[in-house]
Amino acid sequence: MSKYIFTRILAAGFIIAGLIFQSSCNSEKDQTELLVDAMVYEFDIIDSLMIDYLGSMSWSDISKDGKHILALDNQNSDILLFSSEGKVLGTFNKSGDQPDGIGGNPLSRPQFVRENEWAILGKNGVSAFDYNGELKRKAKPDFTVSISLSISNANILHFIDEERALVYYMGRDNNSSYFVSPTSSQLEMANLKEGDFTATLPIPEGSKYKDPEKIHNVLTAMPAMTINDGKLYISFKNEPKLWIYDLKDLSTPVQEINILFDEFMQKEGVAPEEADDKNVGINIKDFTYGSIDKLIVHDEKILIFYHKGISDREYDELQEGLSNPNDILSKVFKTNKNYLAILKPDGGLIPMELPDRVGSIEFIDNNGNYWLSYNREEELDYELIFKAKLKAVK
Repeated sequence: MSKYIFTRILAAGFIIAGLIFQSSCNSEKDQTELLVDAMVYEFDIIDSLMIDYLGSMSWSDISKDGKHILALDNQNSDILLFSSEGKVLGTFNKSGDQPDGIGGNPLSRPQFVRENEWAILGKNGVSAFDYNGELKRKAKPDFTVSISLSISNANILHFIDEERALVYYMGRDNNSSYFVSPTSSQLEMANLKEGDFTATLPIPEGSKYKDPEKIHNVLTAMPAMTINDGKLYISFKNEPKLWIYDLKDLSTPVQEINILFDEFMQKEGVAPEEADDKNVGINIKDFTYGSIDKLIVHDEKILIFYHKGISDREYDELQEGLSNPNDILSKVFKTNKNYLAILKPDGGLIPMELPDRVGSIEFIDNNGNYWLSYNREEELDYELIFKAKLKAVK
């Protein structure tokens, strides 16, 4: 069997029970007053794709016409392009300083830009390639990018249109690469037509990261963000808030939602004079805090993947009898569990659960199908992704 073979398999339906709200307006009331009713949701699996590929693959994006899928091999940084019929259209490695290289390894999930074009974020900027792997366009930053704490394959490249993308970068203005500056912009606008980058999105008022008296390390502030219907939705990792911006004006949010987690462990900032930017390191304790990890918006529904965090007592207990840092870190990841919920307009959360074999929601196609990755708990000799419909059940 070839290393790459797409096989369509009809899937038995996985059903997950969740809750969602239905909004309706009474003609005698203000249109902004939404009536929120609980409903049960079902993920109805309608199909799945199985690919015979051995590696550490992450699904990344699906094209607007639904005919192409992008993925990334995390072990060797290969970018994989498949057709919906199962044909391998390309395996590309653009890492390093080759003539069309992105500098180092990919920093984002590869994304489709337009017909016959996909893009990736690297230290050298945003590079767009055609389906043959030829470099077509590029936007390059005019500053040295700090990637010391960037996460490979992160969801930090989002296209506004065929020319412009919002990305998360560190290093502009030679500001601290480890502590968040309250005066710094948090995103960059990459322009593939002009070939440049522009700083955008200052830290919003009301954010704890805006406070100059207590600064925070970047591990707590990496953004979870997405673009939908002319709006940017963004949260900063260790802050229970969601901001919504009109893409025409990224200076001030149009809405701020306080997320009403029942529990969310926040890390305290430090006084600027106590921050030592020359003597930094990642502490295992940093992974015990709450985190907003992914935002997905579709049909006016905001889905949030998050961790609540664990208490100091729980952290002390799980360390008992362990001396190897890797063993402690592994136990932290098992204890600090991942959750999925739908965010209501008032900040309340409606919990949802994914079925046993599903790991995450990877992307949504133009027909409203949700593509759900396999959770890898059972070792398989192929890659698997589910195609599902999200249905409300009255």
